[in-house]
Amino acid sequence: MAVLWLAVFLTSASGLSPSEEDPDSLIKNLRIEPVERRLTWDLHGNVSEIMCFINSKFITKAVNNNRYCQFHVLPSCEVKYFSISLTKGPPFLMGIQYPLQEGNPEAAARGLDCWVHDVDFLTCSWEVGREAPRDVQYHMYWQELRTHREYECPNYKMDNRGKLVRCHFNDVSRLPKHLQILVRGTSQGARIPCSDRTVELSEIEILNPPNITGTCNTSHLLMEWEASSHFNNRFEYELQLQKGSDPAYTEKLQEKFFELHNPRNYAARLRAKGFYRKSWSEWSAPQRFACDVGEDSPRPDWLLSALVLLATMLVLGLVILLCGSVAETLPPHPAHERLHH
Repeated sequence: MAVLWLAVFLTSASGLSPSEEDPDSLIKNLRIEPVERRLTWDLHGNVSEIMCFINSKFITKAVNNNRYCQFHVLPSCEVKYFSISLTKGPPFLMGIQYPLQEGNPEAAARGLDCWVHDVDFLTCSWEVGREAPRDVQYHMYWQELRTHREYECPNYKMDNRGKLVRCHFNDVSRLPKHLQILVRGTSQGARIPCSDRTVELSEIEILNPPNITGTCNTSHLLMEWEASSHFNNRFEYELQLQKGSDPAYTEKLQEKFFELHNPRNYAARLRAKGFYRKSWSEWSAPQRFACDVGEDSPRPDWLLSALVLLATMLVLGLVILLCGSVAETLPPHPAHERLHH
């Protein structure tokens, strides 16, 4: 039987009403099961393969004999359009919207953004909705994706109107690596929709640039560094080097060290990124290494000059002391003895 199913746009997450369903459809009662994070349906017959989409973007294929599509996370606030289609057979598209949204979307917190920084900290910020009532107030929560447990922000910051617009966590090592952030609004006279964002902490981390340390011997300079992260354990590095006034050049590395042979007056700076990430850290501050033959470690030019001056003064002082000691041990001059007589 050739059946043509058209897209059905609904505002309910419970599925298609009986009056809207084709009685001959192989697929009926399209619905979301929030706890299981599934888009599911009733299947009456055999189909080859079912594909699932969110806002027209392919996400996954149906599992368990084409009974449902499993998602890692579902939206809690932003309404999205979930749809299914067949890979083979007559044209088919069926969809629903999820979740339900009550209140004015323009009153919800906007611009929700989160980032991990300085190794240990997570900060999230948002702005007051364009059409939020004057008495609106926002609170932020993070949710465990597995258990759906929610925890409120421990440290808020307010703007100059007394609205909570920022949250700060002091120890990201205690958070799940993958979580959902929600900002809910309250008002005396209006319902405020929430805002949400699903984040993977490794992807929103802003790495600190590693510090370079160096040691010299008579023939080479060895530079070493260490990147710090709770979520990334493999890194790529870009080391920028400049010898004297020569043009700078860049070495791409995965190792945590780099060796220069016959070094003389080098400047170096470094940046890093997680191996599977796109964002680089800022460049480290330029460091200068002036390695002379015979030295044990790199020293800045001003320190080298100071050490040379100090050594010269020590030698002169030693010569003066030695001369004084020799003078005291010499026998008196004959002319001095005659003067005493």
